[in-house]
Amino acid sequence: MYRKILVPLDGSPKSEQSLPVAQQLAEPMGSEVCLLVAVDLGKVLFVDRTDKLPTDFERLGEQQLGEAQKYLKEIQQRLQGSGIKVSIHVEQADPRDAIIQFAKEEKVDLVVMTSAGKSNWMRWISGSIADQILRSAPCPVLVVRPPVPTEEAEAS
Repeated sequence: MYRKILVPLDGSPKSEQSLPVAQQLAEPMGSEVCLLVAVDLGKVLFVDRTDKLPTDFERLGEQQLGEAQKYLKEIQQRLQGSGIKVSIHVEQADPRDAIIQFAKEEKVDLVVMTSAGKSNWMRWISGSIADQILRSAPCPVLVVRPPVPTEEAEAS
């Protein structure tokens, strides 16, 4: 039985594809679903910058954390509508570290996450987050692979 199910999200529709799987597992068992977003400020601070340096990094970091909190609250409300107990967590850390640490500290029974679907050579160069969680998690990890786009979907 899974008492706590951790679902790491990154704000993308692809990462949310793990939510129906977590919901299917949680509903019959009365499990708690823990939603986690890890904001790695070192990576987001310099993305899509239109202004010049210097900038108020503290304000920018708070904005990123606030957006993550708002995003998780929306998903929490959707899942709670199905009668599932849902907690939300925003960490300021590298996602790999945050997921492993959260799973250990909160005694998570299962991690349900979506793979990024990188090609083999890209995974070899950088290593995927899912791969690293599979190797380091203190509990079972269920990796949901996103559907492969069909030629029709690519043409539209």
